[in-house]
Amino acid sequence: MTTEKNPHDLSQVSLFSGLAPDEIRDIVSVAKWHEVPAGETIFDQENDTLEVYCVVKGAVRIMTTVGERDVTLAEISHGNVFGEIAAIDGLPRSAKTIATVDSVLASIEGPTFIKIMLKYPGIAVKIIQRLARVVRGLDKRVTTLSTLTEEQRVVIELLRISEPDPKIPNGWYIPTMPVHSDLAGWAGTSRDIVAQTIGKLAREGVVKRRGMALVICDWPQMQMLGKVAAARD
Repeated sequence: MTTEKNPHDLSQVSLFSGLAPDEIRDIVSVAKWHEVPAGETIFDQENDTLEVYCVVKGAVRIMTTVGERDVTLAEISHGNVFGEIAAIDGLPRSAKTIATVDSVLASIEGPTFIKIMLKYPGIAVKIIQRLARVVRGLDKRVTTLSTLTEEQRVVIELLRISEPDPKIPNGWYIPTMPVHSDLAGWAGTSRDIVAQTIGKLAREGVVKRRGMALVICDWPQMQMLGKVAAARD
C-alpha cells in the first residue's frame, strides 16, 4: 500500500456532506492518502491499528473468518467509510479488509477522528446511524448463515446480483459472473459448493452460460428457490 500526503478532496465522502469547504479542508489536512492495488489487504482481523478509512475511489470488501472459511460481510464503495469501530472502542480489528479493485483511500488516525466527531456533532450522529445499520445487517446475515443450507445461500446470492437481460424480454442474467471464491465468501460456503450448485442449476435448465454471463433461463424456478430460502430467513 503506497502512502503519501496529498491534498485530495473529501467532499464526495457521505460522512462529510453538509460541511463547509473550509471544514472539509480541515479534515483533509490530517488525512493520509493511500493507493491500494486490487487484492491487497488494508488491515487484517485482530490487527491493532485504529485508523478510519474513506474510500475516495474504488471499493473494498469486509471479511471475517468462520472456521477455515472467509465470509464476506460487506462491500464498501467509493464515498463511504470503514474502520470506525476500532477507532471508537480502541480494540483490535474485528474483520479483515481487502481492496476489490485498484482504490484510493484516505485514512485518519483513530484519536484524531474522535476529535473530529466531537468538533462536528453531525459526523458523530452519522456514525451512530451507520453503526445501527451495520448491526441490523449483521443480524440478518447471521440469521441467513445459520438457518439456510449452503445451496440455498448460493441461490440467494445469484438472485441478488442478477439484473434485467437486455437481450431477452423479461429475462434476467448476471452480466459477468464473479469467481467462485467471491460467491463463496458472500454465501458463507466453499468454492466446491458454489460450483456444484451452479452445475445442478445448469443441468436442470434453470441457468446457462453465455460467454462471461450467466443467464437465468427459468426465473420462476429461481424465485421459488429464493422464496423457500426467504421463508426460512
